[in-house]
Amino acid sequence: MEKYVLFILLYFGFILAFFEIVQKPLFCLYNKSTNSEKMSLRDLWQVYSHGFVTDCIIASYLTAIPVLSVWAYSHYHFYNFQGWFIFYNAVIALAVSLLVVADIALYKFWQFKIDSSIFVYLKSLKGSFASVSALYIVTALAAVLIVVGIFFVILQLPVLIYCHIGPFEAEGWLLHIGTVVIALLSIACFFLIIRGLKIRPNNPSVAYYSKNPFYNHAALNPLYNLIYSLSVKDDFEGKFRSFSDEECEAKFKPMFPNSGTSEKLLNTTRPNIVLIVWESLCASFIETLGGQKDVCKNIDRLSKEGVYFTHVDAGSFRTDRGLVCLLSGVLGQPTTSVIRYTRKLPNLPAFPRVLRDHGYETMALHGGDLTIMHKADYYLASGHDTLVSQKDLPSSAPTCKWGIQDGFTFDWLYDDIIKKTKENKQWYTTFQTLSSHEPFDVPYDRLKEDKIANSFAYVDDAFGKFVDKLKQSPAWDNLLIICTGDHGFNAEKPIARSEYPHIPLLMLGGAVKAPKQIDKIVSQTDLAATLLGQMELPHEDFVFSRDVLADTYTQEFSFHTYNNGFLYRNAKGFTNYDNVSDTAIEGADAEREEAGKVILQKLYDYLKRK
Repeated sequence: MEKYVLFILLYFGFILAFFEIVQKPLFCLYNKSTNSEKMSLRDLWQVYSHGFVTDCIIASYLTAIPVLSVWAYSHYHFYNFQGWFIFYNAVIALAVSLLVVADIALYKFWQFKIDSSIFVYLKSLKGSFASVSALYIVTALAAVLIVVGIFFVILQLPVLIYCHIGPFEAEGWLLHIGTVVIALLSIACFFLIIRGLKIRPNNPSVAYYSKNPFYNHAALNPLYNLIYSLSVKDDFEGKFRSFSDEECEAKFKPMFPNSGTSEKLLNTTRPNIVLIVWESLCASFIETLGGQKDVCKNIDRLSKEGVYFTHVDAGSFRTDRGLVCLLSGVLGQPTTSVIRYTRKLPNLPAFPRVLRDHGYETMALHGGDLTIMHKADYYLASGHDTLVSQKDLPSSAPTCKWGIQDGFTFDWLYDDIIKKTKENKQWYTTFQTLSSHEPFDVPYDRLKEDKIANSFAYVDDAFGKFVDKLKQSPAWDNLLIICTGDHGFNAEKPIARSEYPHIPLLMLGGAVKAPKQIDKIVSQTDLAATLLGQMELPHEDFVFSRDVLADTYTQEFSFHTYNNGFLYRNAKGFTNYDNVSDTAIEGADAEREEAGKVILQKLYDYLKRK
């Protein structure tokens, strides 16, 4: 029986060795640029010691079937022992290696561990691969093959050792009973390792120990995080409960006033409107907001001609969330995205639907594929009568991997505006851009030394030309152009979480009375109520959107969510709060932490009822 026990220990131990010797060092080395601190030996020890539990959990999952397989073979020789393990180990090596390499490669962009959201992106392979170059894909596949080979050899070693010393064969009733006991005890141990010995079962927080998210993520086993995320339903029932309903409502109500008298910045209540949702546009590329010089020169130039909001924070970190923040005024969710719940979408408020109900002709324009991430579903549900995407535009248009380049789409939009002006129509359009996105291939080279900045400069150039042409057209006098970002942006060296959400919000056009800079702290979600307030249209249904130009807007703050965390900012500072470890990573402050928890409880309760 000692051979059986030896095999179990070897198989379990060699899986642990893979994560300790291969996975963790690769993760830390490849993503070291995302770490804001220099990792010391003590930090490395902490990563290993705190991540050991989740590594053991995965080793338990992967060892359970081999334990039963060896037991079955020792009693009944009904299968090819080595053939079976070659198959099993090959499948496990491939699956684990794919996830490990994906986790390592995506972390630099996502800033969180791989979880069930990966399957949402893989529903559209075209969209998933559009953001990377062919060289990147080839390199990633090569990395996967190398890791597969390493892990397969590691998994095979216990099998080869077991075969070399002679497979155990149970002969006699005592050995039969003994092997049954060993198998049952092994499975019981695995169950205890997976569940844990505390009152509540293990969850990813067992690996969380540091206020530096990188160390927590380096410690956490990627397979465990994925498996755990699959076991958690993406519903809204009972999530983030910190207060009674009455207490939560009492704290929430003064934070989100939905009435008041607005300061009028427009010279008409019924302008024609185009909302430009600029992919990843953030303060990092705008000099007037403290970003790089000479990138978005037209934003900087035109900011002096319109209403310029300088302290706006994006509601979340992905386009699917950003669209809902902008059009519905609904805050981003840290554990899911409401756009995936298509049955809820018609029940969400949306200002394009309000405009349509007041006589506006509404359209959504995007040069790419609107089937990705339920965007078509949401645009229709939010009140857009017409959808225009890549398939509706000329096949001769210049393209990138995501679709038609923004320069062409801006020109198409200009022609559409002129046409509607001649027809004397009242209209609203949402234009979602795409060129300032990985792989950042654009027909422009002013900043060719910096591919990423050059892509933003390209869109900025197209935007500036678009505005300047409209100034010379009859459409200008009754036109309101709103330009903002869908979320922030992280380059090769990601910026701090406190800086990431900072995006511009610029209102231009003949409908604007006079240039004005507004330095209030506001959220991306406040656009809906603020715009409707300027148009003297009702916005009481927009529970999480505030008219920041109203006299009732007295509590200035912004709220941003990322993967199971939130950032709450007010005039006194900001708090970055991690929901998994239930602690503030930065800017610990009881008042801001409580406010963020109030908002999350109210948000999930609200979405549960939709």
